[in-house]
Amino acid sequence: MYHSYKEVLKQVGLNIVYYRKEKNLTQLELAEKVNISNTYLSQIECGLVKKFVSLPVLIDISNALDISISELFMFKQ
Repeated sequence: MYHSYKEVLKQVGLNIVYYRKEKNLTQLELAEKVNISNTYLSQIECGLVKKFVSLPVLIDISNALDISISELFMFKQ
């Protein structure tokens, strides 16, 4: 199944929100753990990143959330 870049970004963002809330973390707390700004994290979570999200940032986010990176890409149908 084909997913557009925007669809993937939106779903990854939703997954980050889900796991962040599951861990009872605020955006600011997660951003600090990952060493990115909370504004950038907000853009990632909303799927509004202008260019792209780097793989190292996604790995850092998944590590901070104590999940595998593949869980960020598990999309609900």
